[in-house]
Amino acid sequence: MLDKVETMQARMKHPVLVLPEAMKALLALGKAATADGLPAVTCYLVHLRASQINGCSFCVDMHAQELKNAGEDDKRIHTVAAWREAPGLPMRNGSPLPSRRN
Repeated sequence: MLDKVETMQARMKHPVLVLPEAMKALLALGKAATADGLPAVTCYLVHLRASQINGCSFCVDMHAQELKNAGEDDKRIHTVAAWREAPGLPMRNGSPLPSRRN
């Protein structure tokens, strides 16, 4: 049993605090992707996976909540971390992104 409870510390500062201009670029990229016809849910899935890879717990929580608010079920949200093996995620040619229409 644990006698002492330790408070976890953040591994890094929030990226927006380190590179504030990067957030503007990320928002612009997201806006351009959805304006070009990429479904919002697909964007949210990609954002969630990128946040998992980056290890940003704030962003993982935010993007999971976006998916939940968009009507995605918990099972689908939880399987993003193993998307290659996850049935029910949008896949084309081994990618979570749909093929681009010309």
